[in-house]
Amino acid sequence: MRCPENSKGGRWANEKDAKSVVRAGVILLALIVSIPLYLVIINAFKPHPEIVKHPLAFPTFEVGFDNMINAFEKMDLIKSYGTTFSIGALAMFIAVGLGALAAYAVSRIKHPFFSTMYWVYTACILIPIQSALIPVVLLMRDLHLQNSILGMSLMYGAMLSPFCIFMYSGFMRAIPYELEESAYLDGCSPARTFFQIILPLILPVTASLIIVQFISVWNDLQLPLVLLNSADHPTVSISLYKFFAGRSMSDLSLLFGGIMLTLLPIIVLFVSFQRFFVKGLSAGAVKG
Repeated sequence: MRCPENSKGGRWANEKDAKSVVRAGVILLALIVSIPLYLVIINAFKPHPEIVKHPLAFPTFEVGFDNMINAFEKMDLIKSYGTTFSIGALAMFIAVGLGALAAYAVSRIKHPFFSTMYWVYTACILIPIQSALIPVVLLMRDLHLQNSILGMSLMYGAMLSPFCIFMYSGFMRAIPYELEESAYLDGCSPARTFFQIILPLILPVTASLIIVQFISVWNDLQLPLVLLNSADHPTVSISLYKFFAGRSMSDLSLLFGGIMLTLLPIIVLFVSFQRFFVKGLSAGAVKG
C-alpha cells in the first residue's frame, strides 16, 4: 500500500521539476529575444572593422561614444525627438486618458447602448490600419490635418483607444461596485468617484498601457511616412530610415550608433516604469 507521505513528496518533486523546466524555458526565450538588443549595444561601441570581424564579441571601447555622437549630429535627432515625443504625449492623452473614461462608462453603466459600444470598441482592435489607409489619407486631407502633429496624434489616439478601453474594462469590472456606492452615499459625483477612487486602483495597468502604446508610436514608420512631411516634422523612425538609406555597409559603426540613439529613450522609459509595468501584469494575471 502506497504511503501518503511518499505520494505527497513525489507530487511535490514533480511540481518542482515542472517549475524548473518552465523557468529554464523562460530564461532561454528571454536570452533569444535579447540577442538583437545585445548586438546593437555592443556594436555601437566598435569601429567598422571590428564589427565585421567579431560582431558577437564584447567591444574594446577604443571608439568610446564617437559612433553615437557622430550619428546624433548627422541625424538631427533633437528635432526628431521633439516631434515624436509631442505626437506620443498627445496620443497617450487621447488613448489612455480618454480611454479610461470611456471604459468606466461601458463597464459601469448598465444600458444596452454602452454594452453595444464595448463590443464595437473590441471589434475595432481587429481592424488593421493598412486596410483603411487610403480613406484615412483622404479624411486627413479634407480636415486639413495632414502633415501636422495634431493630425498624427488624433490618428494614433483613434488607433490605440480600442485596446486601452478593452484592457481598462476588464480591470474595472473586477473592482467591487461597493466602493462606488459608498462614495455616492458620501455625496461624490461620478466624475469625482472616478478620479479619487477608480483611477488610483488602475494606475498599474495605466503604466503598462503607456509603455506598450508609446513604444508602438515611437517605432511606427508607415503612418509618419504617409501622413507627415519628413522635412517639417521628422519622427525618430523616419530619421533612422533616411539615415539607413543614405549609408552603405561600410558605415556599420554609424548605423549601430544611430540605432542605439533611437533605443535609448525607450530603454529609459521602460526602466523608469518597470516596477509599475510588472505590477500591472501581475494584477492582470490575478484579475483575468
